[in-house]
Amino acid sequence: MVHGLGPKVLVMVEQDSSHNGPFFLGRFMESLHYYSAIFDSLDVMLPKYDTKRAKMEQFYFAEEIKNIVSYEGPMRMERHERVDQWRRRMSRAGFQAAPVKMVAQAKQWLLKSKVCEGYTVVEEKGCLVLGWKSKPIVAVSCWKC
Repeated sequence: MVHGLGPKVLVMVEQDSSHNGPFFLGRFMESLHYYSAIFDSLDVMLPKYDTKRAKMEQFYFAEEIKNIVSYEGPMRMERHERVDQWRRRMSRAGFQAAPVKMVAQAKQWLLKSKVCEGYTVVEEKGCLVLGWKSKPIVAVSCWKC
């Protein structure tokens, strides 16, 4: 489908977590670690009783977590996968990895914008990975079509 659109490059931004497993316990444990990192980072960035934070937690994260751990089969919509799984899937679909060469700029931006300590930006096998205290949160990858 994407090939039919004829793009030169596809940029993929995906949560770097394995929420697509078939077993509840694995999804639950992965979600616990992943969302603990998310909420830890929110604790540092936003006051606990901030209305924006409350809305984000209630309308975005709560629904996402509920879907991951409560639903099975076709009712479960949230099926995040790690960047390694996406790399295999994209390669099988005929895409070629195009390294993201923005790690230095991303780190510089984190320092310049005085974002709190704890956020990390690393390059992992050609992908840009934003994390919280060594826990990967979001991965960005580029693909030549």
